[in-house]
Amino acid sequence: MTAPTLASVRAAAQEAAKAGQLLPHQLAAFSALDAALTPEQRQAFTADWRAKAANPLSGFPYFSQISADGSDGVNGWRQCQTSSIAMCLAYLKVKGINDDTDYLKIVNRYGDTTSQTAHQLALKALGVRARFVQNCSAAQLQAELRGGLPAAIGILHHGTPQAPSGGGHWIAVKGFVDARAWIVNDPYGELDLATGTWARQGGGSGEGLRYSYANLNPRWQADGAGTGWAWLFS
Repeated sequence: MTAPTLASVRAAAQEAAKAGQLLPHQLAAFSALDAALTPEQRQAFTADWRAKAANPLSGFPYFSQISADGSDGVNGWRQCQTSSIAMCLAYLKVKGINDDTDYLKIVNRYGDTTSQTAHQLALKALGVRARFVQNCSAAQLQAELRGGLPAAIGILHHGTPQAPSGGGHWIAVKGFVDARAWIVNDPYGELDLATGTWARQGGGSGEGLRYSYANLNPRWQADGAGTGWAWLFS
């Protein structure tokens, strides 16, 4: 058997985590890998296996879609999806993405900043594993975050939580408080979730906000539980 690298063991563990269980042949494969590891590799793998992702995700960046220096251009007000995804990409250390304008340049090659297709093509060009879903649940989003992965979610930001409306807005989610709130970076500012109006705009006003489940989930899952729009990176 070829000596495994730590990366190959990590890849096998990721597959097992997705499946939720180990089949007999997979358990045998893990046993063979374990036997071939050096003590140093085994120790490093054990540390990674037992590690827990920080909540909220540590070092998660903030990008404003309406930057004061004008770098977002005259259309910054409609670039929430781009800025939210860019925050996720920068956190994931995607090469060449240091701010939202880096990612915007790539999106613009394929279409409009509001187009999911343009983002799919941009992400593919970057070699990023990502998918756009319209059936994300709160439990799935929490699972992504527990696994150390951020997400960008689309919400209806106008109206009340009981009757949300609007053309839509995107925010980056980087953590959660059990049974209480999502920890988010809102690229436009701080949204008053009760009224659907902006409490603050621009600068760093949207960084590290706690948006309550009670007021955000109805805006995110407007058609009922498990109907959330999201960009996931698992």
